Amino acid sequence: MTMAKPPLRLPGGMFYGWVIVAVSFMGNWITAPLNPVVFSIFVVPMRADLNLSLASLAWCITVRQISAGVSAPLIGKWVDQYGARWVGLGCSLWAGFCLIGISQARDVSMLGIVIPTVWVMYILFFVSGFSGFGVFGGGQILTGVPPANWFFAKRGRAVSFATAGGGLGTAAWAFISSRTIPLIGWRESWLINALLIICILAPMYGLLMRRNPEDVGLYPDGADGPVQPVTPSPNAAVRPARTETNFTLRQAMRTPALWLVTAAFMLHTFGTNAILFLRTSYWADMGIKSSDIGNAVAVDPFTVMLCTLLFGFLAERYPVRFITAFGGLVRGLSMVVLFLTQPYAIWAYAHNFTWGIGSAGMGTGQNLLIPQYFGRLSQGAIRGFTAPIMIAAGALSPPIYGYLISVGVAETTLFIVSGVMMLMAGAIFVPLRPPRLPATAAQRQTEAEATPAS
Repeated sequence: MTMAKPPLRLPGGMFYGWVIVAVSFMGNWITAPLNPVVFSIFVVPMRADLNLSLASLAWCITVRQISAGVSAPLIGKWVDQYGARWVGLGCSLWAGFCLIGISQARDVSMLGIVIPTVWVMYILFFVSGFSGFGVFGGGQILTGVPPANWFFAKRGRAVSFATAGGGLGTAAWAFISSRTIPLIGWRESWLINALLIICILAPMYGLLMRRNPEDVGLYPDGADGPVQPVTPSPNAAVRPARTETNFTLRQAMRTPALWLVTAAFMLHTFGTNAILFLRTSYWADMGIKSSDIGNAVAVDPFTVMLCTLLFGFLAERYPVRFITAFGGLVRGLSMVVLFLTQPYAIWAYAHNFTWGIGSAGMGTGQNLLIPQYFGRLSQGAIRGFTAPIMIAAGALSPPIYGYLISVGVAETTLFIVSGVMMLMAGAIFVPLRPPRLPATAAQRQTEAEATPAS
C-alpha cells in the first residue's frame, strides 16, 4: 500500500504542518464576523433598520451559541475520526450560505403566515451555529485541533499562530465593518463576509487540510521519529523528552482535572459574552463617538493576536496553567477599568487593551490544556464534550444580563460580577496539574503501539 504524501511540496524541506497552521489561521481570520465582538458593530445599524430592541438582538448570539454547543460533540468526533479536511469544507460552505441568508433577512410570508424579521434572524443565526466556526468559549474545534495534532515540541507557537488569526480577523473586521456599514449598509457587509468564506476558506480546507502528520508519512514537528506514549512505571525516574499521555474521552471524564478546566472556562465564558455584547452600547450611551468605539474595539483583538503569539512561545517553556491563571487575573482588572470608565475614548482603549491581554492568556489555555493534559488522539472528542458546557454558559449570559438591566440592575454592578467570575476562573488553574493515566490503560496503549500494522 502506497503511503499518502502531503498535497504540497514546500521549499527548503519546510514541514507541512505549517500549511495546516496557515489554513487554521485563515479559518479563524475569515470567519471572525461570526463572533460576538464583530457582531456588536452591526447591532446599532441593525436595531435602527429593523426596529429591534437590544434584547432581541442579544438572542441572536444566544441561539447561535446553543446550536454550536449541540453540534460540538459531533464535530469533535468527526475531526478525530476523519480529520478536519472534509468536515471543514462542509462547515465553511454552511457558514457562508448562512451569512448570505442573514444579509437578506426580512419578513417572510409562507402559506399566508408572515414570519417577522426577528424570527427569521433567530432561525438563521441558529443554523449558522452548526458550522462550528466563529464560536467563542471552547468551540474552535476546526481550527484548534489540526495544529495541535501536527505539532508536539512546537505546539505552543503553532497553535498560537493559528489562534492569532482570530484576533487579527476580529480587529480587521471590527475596523472594516465600522466603516463599510455607513457606506454600503449592514446587509452588503454581511454578504461580502459570506462570499469570502465560500470562495477562499472552503477551497483551502478541501485542498490543503490533512488530519495528522502520520497520515502523510510524517511525524509531529517534522521530527525523525514518532512521539512515544507514556507507560507509568514506579521505577521510571526519567521520562524521555518526546512522550505524551493519550486519554480517551471516557478516561478523561474520570479525572478531576477535566472537570476543573471545564468549570473554570464556564465561569470565564459566562462573564465574557454578555460584556462583549453590552460594552459598545454602554460606551455609545455615554456619548463616545462610534468611530472611536470601533477603533477601541479593534485594539482588543489586535492585542489578543500579539499576546497570543508571545504566550504560545512561553507555553513551550513554562506550565500553561500559569499563563491561563495570569489571563484570568488581567481579565478581572479589565473589568475594573470598564467599571471606572468616563465618557472619554481613552477609557474604551484602556479597557480593550487589558481585556485583550487577559483574553490571550485564557485563550492560550483553552487551546493548549486539552492536548497537553490529555494527548492528541482524542482531543477532538474531549473538546467536543467540554465545548457545549462552556458555550451554554456564554449563550445564557447575554439574555440574563439583558433581563437584569431591564429590571433596573446597573450595568456597573454586572461588570463587577463578571470581573469576580474571571478572577475565580484564573485562580482555579494555579494548582491544576496534568492527570495521570491509569497503568492498565497506559500499558494497553503501549502494546497497541508496539503491534505491527497489518
